[in-house]
Amino acid sequence: MQRLDPTKPVFMHIRHSERPIIDLNKDEKLDTPLSKRGEKAAYQFGSSLPLDREYIIHHTDMDRTIKTAESIRQGIEDNKGTARIAGEIPLATVVDMKAVVEIMKRIKSDSESERSRIYMNSWISGIYPPWVMKPSLEFAQIGASLMSKDLNTARRGEARIWITHDSWVFASLHHWFGEILFDWIDFMDGFILQLNDGDMSLFFKGRERQVAYPYWWKF
Repeated sequence: MQRLDPTKPVFMHIRHSERPIIDLNKDEKLDTPLSKRGEKAAYQFGSSLPLDREYIIHHTDMDRTIKTAESIRQGIEDNKGTARIAGEIPLATVVDMKAVVEIMKRIKSDSESERSRIYMNSWISGIYPPWVMKPSLEFAQIGASLMSKDLNTARRGEARIWITHDSWVFASLHHWFGEILFDWIDFMDGFILQLNDGDMSLFFKGRERQVAYPYWWKF
């Protein structure tokens, strides 16, 4: 955060905080809540953010992203910062949740992260039909439009935070910036973005790089 341009608003996109492992034989809705350690980690994250920005937080419709957003906001405010939760992001990856659960069950792996990686690579590759999963490029383009329009209305010093899921962060990194991910998107992982006139400043995995806008980035 200290390396960002102080004259421009900021977009931060992160996965929710820690949750227990999902048991696909029991959790048909995949809506596992945060663990106690996850709540604490989100609070600590919020309390460590710089105080020179106002934070506006969006989340998905899942309980774990809502709770992550609330804990981050509380951490910011308890540290004498300014934050508010702006509500749900009007976007989704899943069209047919029951079908997605069945797909995940058929992926044979003892590792949840490996199962997620296989699932994500299949989604990005266009293997899943659009009546089960929104095509990843279409999803990423809608997300870019929502983010870009939101950021263009932000005031100097504001930071817009999206609290979402590994699939959301994965698709954004892949389609917005051309990132090829070999490590998985862990809890509270994500990236920071600032929009420039001719390119984007991406902060990811401890490094900064300038990325040209995709050809379709016209909002």
